[in-house]
Amino acid sequence: MEKLFYKRFLLVKDNFYNQPETVYKAAMQAEYYEPEHATGFRSKEVYHEQGVKQKLEKILGIKITRWDTDPLEENGVFYQGFADGNRKEVPGVHSDEPYNDMTIVVYLTPNLPFDCGTSLWQHKQSGLFDPAMPADARRLKMKLSDLRQQLEKESMQREKWNEVDRVGYRFNRMVAYPSGVFHSATRHYGQDNTNGRLYQTFRVGVDWNSFKLAKV
Repeated sequence: MEKLFYKRFLLVKDNFYNQPETVYKAAMQAEYYEPEHATGFRSKEVYHEQGVKQKLEKILGIKITRWDTDPLEENGVFYQGFADGNRKEVPGVHSDEPYNDMTIVVYLTPNLPFDCGTSLWQHKQSGLFDPAMPADARRLKMKLSDLRQQLEKESMQREKWNEVDRVGYRFNRMVAYPSGVFHSATRHYGQDNTNGRLYQTFRVGVDWNSFKLAKV
């Protein structure tokens, strides 16, 4: 995909689930694994509360055009994010694919520090806020493959990035943004399910022409 259709935004909604403790319990009991093609421990099954697709459409003000139920598509899966122990992970700056999807995150662990939320980034050297496109490579007088390789190589080097926006962590808070924008967890926490950072991710296809926020 060589064209981005979204306009940059960051949307936050507190108290997303009516019964968040039920969802948190499901996340605690889920079976997790790390696939070969990507980092991050995620659940083997999706969790879709009845009516959640319609709820997201109403909150986000957008028409969802693709709603996957295959766990490999990561729509409705739970994630673990630990700062210590055998599964510790330093969150890398990245984009989700497809870039023109919308990514929604719901924080599920109670009482974590506020700085365990989500950050959006700009790559310092290239000035990019979004995935590298052919026009960016031409502007920087680089091969597109080399530019993308550099971004990947520097994804965990925070000194290479400007933190543009940050959403603080709050239990049952929903955060949404275009999948392509450079983002990461601000930091992870704990070492296992008893004290770690558990969250749910929805990745959905949307009709950006229906996005009410873009018309404000």
